[in-house]
Amino acid sequence: MKKLSKYLLTILVLLFYILTTADSILGKDTQYGEIEYDPQAAPVMSLTLRSLFDGNQPYLVALANNVMGTGNGQQSQNPESEAQNEDVVTADGSDQQISDGSEQTDVAEADAQQTENAEQLTEEQSVEEQPSEEAIGEQQNPAEGENPEATETQAEGEQPAESQEAPAEDAVTEEPAEQPVEEAEPEPPVYQIASVDDDYFCDALFIGDSRTVGLSEYCQELMDRSTFYAKISLTIYDFEKKSFVKLEDNSEKITIAQALEQKKFGKIYIMLGLNELGGGTPESFGEAYGNVVNRIRELQPDAQIYIQGIMHVTAAKSNKDKVFKNDRINERNQVIAQLADNQHIFYIDMNEATDDENGALTQDLSFDNVHLKAKSYALWYDYLKNHAYVIADNVAME
Repeated sequence: MKKLSKYLLTILVLLFYILTTADSILGKDTQYGEIEYDPQAAPVMSLTLRSLFDGNQPYLVALANNVMGTGNGQQSQNPESEAQNEDVVTADGSDQQISDGSEQTDVAEADAQQTENAEQLTEEQSVEEQPSEEAIGEQQNPAEGENPEATETQAEGEQPAESQEAPAEDAVTEEPAEQPVEEAEPEPPVYQIASVDDDYFCDALFIGDSRTVGLSEYCQELMDRSTFYAKISLTIYDFEKKSFVKLEDNSEKITIAQALEQKKFGKIYIMLGLNELGGGTPESFGEAYGNVVNRIRELQPDAQIYIQGIMHVTAAKSNKDKVFKNDRINERNQVIAQLADNQHIFYIDMNEATDDENGALTQDLSFDNVHLKAKSYALWYDYLKNHAYVIADNVAME
């Protein structure tokens, strides 16, 4: 019994399949004769199922009702058919059922009734398949906003495209992305030579050899305002090698490069090159000089750098000495002058203030044909005051 209950659902499904199949086979030529059926597309039992879905009784049920004499086993939806049945059942108006007592006659009458019901069912299906006048009107007069051609295409059974492009007027117009506006780089300032007062040198640093040492000792204006990293016999090659700078009286000596890492300046004046005349070439000297200037730019990015031309010697010195010659000085001045960019680095030649008509240091200004006399340093200082590079707009405002 437990095994039977376990397979009860399967048994019921098989019984249902057998009954519906038998019903469809028996009623295929009579009650289901008008139902379109393709044996390759669906099983034969689909005839019974389609009849049930349409609200009709299966063939065997209708046949059983007729055989048993119920008289209304197949309910017709046609009023005329109902009227005929009523005439057959109660032709004389009485409640008595008509029967000749013959079983064969009842079967014949049932078959005739079944055929008549099948014909009526076919007529009803034909009526249902015919479109109503209202539906025809809707197809001929599509609703406002519909495309008549699209409606006609769908009516013929064609499937519309799953995706269609939206009308151009409804399309969302994508505005081009705003391109970032590149800010124009400001034009570099224009500098011009101008005269300045003594306080212009309050944030100035002077780097040099023995000649710059003399400037620090005999120019009171600069002694009171400026800083000096100067030493006798100093060369461009000593910038990061020779330790002689003391930031405070009791501090240890450091190199110029180390000192520039700790203290900032607004202007830096360089006068080096005389002691380098004994070795190298103008090109090698210019390369070393350029490296020092670049290093100063790294350490003091906000400072103005003034490259001063190497001061000449007197004609007497230049004509007799094998090393200290003005021609050699001029060659090297031409090289270092090219380092100026007139924005951060400027070239000035103080020989304009101390030279004679032949381009040599004026003899009366020197006590040893190389260095200036104490009173001659004023010429150098005056030249610096009148050859300061200042932004043109600032000069106009003054």
